[in-house]
Amino acid sequence: MLTHAAATELESVAGAQRRLLEQVGVLPPETIGLDAALGRILAEAISSQTDLPGFDNSAMDGYAVRAADITHASAGDPVRLPVAGESRAGALPGAHVAGTAMRIMTGAPMPGGADTVVRQEDTSRDGATVLIEVATPLGTSVRPRAADIRAGDTVLEPGQQMSSIDIGVAAALGHDRLLVGGRPRVALLATGDELVPAGTPPGPAQLVDSNSPMLTAAVLEAGGAPTFLGIAQDSKESVRALLEAASSSDLVVSSAGVSVGDHDWVREVAAELGTMSTWRVAMRPGKPVLIGTLRDAIFIGLPGNPVSSSVTFELFARPVIRKMQGAHELHRRRLLVRTGEQLSKPAGLETYSRAVLRASEDGGLPRAHSAGDQGSSMMHSLTRADCLLVFPADLEVIAAGTIVEAIPLR
Repeated sequence: MLTHAAATELESVAGAQRRLLEQVGVLPPETIGLDAALGRILAEAISSQTDLPGFDNSAMDGYAVRAADITHASAGDPVRLPVAGESRAGALPGAHVAGTAMRIMTGAPMPGGADTVVRQEDTSRDGATVLIEVATPLGTSVRPRAADIRAGDTVLEPGQQMSSIDIGVAAALGHDRLLVGGRPRVALLATGDELVPAGTPPGPAQLVDSNSPMLTAAVLEAGGAPTFLGIAQDSKESVRALLEAASSSDLVVSSAGVSVGDHDWVREVAAELGTMSTWRVAMRPGKPVLIGTLRDAIFIGLPGNPVSSSVTFELFARPVIRKMQGAHELHRRRLLVRTGEQLSKPAGLETYSRAVLRASEDGGLPRAHSAGDQGSSMMHSLTRADCLLVFPADLEVIAAGTIVEAIPLR
């Protein structure tokens, strides 16, 4: 059914997001290898199984010595020490003997008894003897065991998205498999008699379906597993068939057919199959957004214009996909920028304007300039944009130099 609120109220963006996300649960986690972990959301804390580093080692190429043996060394009066051996990475050195030096390489174990590394640049070699020219202080260039991480320390937290660096850290901590949030199954469909698949030359009065490839990629980027079900024709029966097929997924995302046109069937069919809580949102672009449930799936019906579809996916579908994976940060971190020129918007609608960022000449906040025509079908300005400028609903004119929030797109 379609609730009274969905049919009559113009809801704020924040209110619609809150209402939507309250319905979303976290999917069961799964265990994967490190080779599949990039971009996944951790479902458990990752602690170190060992100390890092696991042994005292050298931070420099040079000579391992006892600091007490070189306290009076200087360039004019160097201390001469016999070189008693070598320590290199991957091999255990012998014990250090007082009054001697041991050649040592970066990352190599410190020999027992040595407490300082004199860097190579502060020495000169005379056969089997090294001349120490600097009174290097105790502990210099020595990386003690566990100086970075101790066994048992928690380093990676549940809810964070794994980067390439995080994967390297997990490996260093002794892990080759990770528990991560499950990937939401996202069913995608488009509607419209005028649409043809990408790669098909459009006939008269036809358009290429650009939303479906765009949204498929956006689902992947957010961590979901997309399935494109096809293009529904502008008939109630065709729309119903695809929505029923989609309802077994975790999330259903449709594009077009959610407004009040004579051939817009998505709203009516979705209301018959589930419960719709939101229909109209006080925003531009993307005012008609249908939000609710479709049997056991979350349902989001996006507008058909490409820019509106992209913006509403960013604000509504992306955070749902991330919450289903257990992510702590559901939305992108917003930036503060200064507007580069005077801009205007409709009163009463929270507006998301495509903009290009440029570095400020004075080193201050980046300057944001319009990316071009802000019409909801204008894809050129969307592909040029670095960010979306967020203008509050109550503003109509935004003066040049105004500090505003921006949602980064790249």
